[in-house]
Amino acid sequence: MIKIESLNKSFGRIKALNDLNLNVKRGELLGIIGPNGAGKTTAIRMACCILKPDSGDIIIDGYSIHDDPIKIKSMIGYLPEEPNLYERFKAKDLLKYFAELYGVPKNDIDGKIQELLELVGMTKRSEDRINTFSKGLRQRISVARALVHDPDIIIFDEPTMGLDPETANSIRNFIKNLKGQKTMILCTHYMEEADLLCDRVAILNEGKIRDVGTPQYLKSKVHGEVILKIRVKNTGDINLIKNKLIQFPSVGAVNLVGGEYLISLKQRNEIHDIVDVFGNEVLSINTKEPTLEDVFIQAVKG
Repeated sequence: MIKIESLNKSFGRIKALNDLNLNVKRGELLGIIGPNGAGKTTAIRMACCILKPDSGDIIIDGYSIHDDPIKIKSMIGYLPEEPNLYERFKAKDLLKYFAELYGVPKNDIDGKIQELLELVGMTKRSEDRINTFSKGLRQRISVARALVHDPDIIIFDEPTMGLDPETANSIRNFIKNLKGQKTMILCTHYMEEADLLCDRVAILNEGKIRDVGTPQYLKSKVHGEVILKIRVKNTGDINLIKNKLIQFPSVGAVNLVGGEYLISLKQRNEIHDIVDVFGNEVLSINTKEPTLEDVFIQAVKG
């Protein structure tokens, strides 16, 4: 459905995308995770024909972003991280404006708007102006706006960022209910969100895909059956400590996050000896099963 081919983009001396290649299957929900500045928003803005690449192409259902941008825009519903909404419009008038802009048949517009308002829980606020809405309500009406032309593809850029837990959960449920009906891309900083919702997850860092696969597959690649978390007073020389730790047969990977060492273990039988490496510097010890966050840390820092 979507093929990203050798995509490159620089902003001055900053290389935002570096020979990026990625495929999205029809009906799939693909998550893209990565640190700030990894190139996530740049890539999806190119897919939406908002930015042009320096080189490379994106083919969407056979159409190129270079040759068919208008066609591609009609196929995509895009929810940016910070949606720009016309403040003085009423909710229903905003949706009507975009429905007409996208060429939705006039006889279908009123019914479509009513359906979308109900879908995002905004029926009772349809006559209220956008400038009276909270961030959560603005996000709901932005979702409706992205769907007003019934696109085949929906792209979400940090859809739950900064929302209260109830609204964030309702947005996640909405995305979950669309699975299989639409082809979707979800850019998120929330690892649990990607794990919960996505069919596959791509890890993007420094403009390149570092790994891609189902959440289960990616978690299985973390070298160990358990993650040992050791918080210390003084992190010391990480290279020296790594060299000591990898001498243990059970140790797979070692990462330092803040003041905490994350150590992937194949077995638990050497935990006591591993902890002794840190001596009196140990503040706390915990173990946990590998998560998508561990995969992310290993891919980005490893």
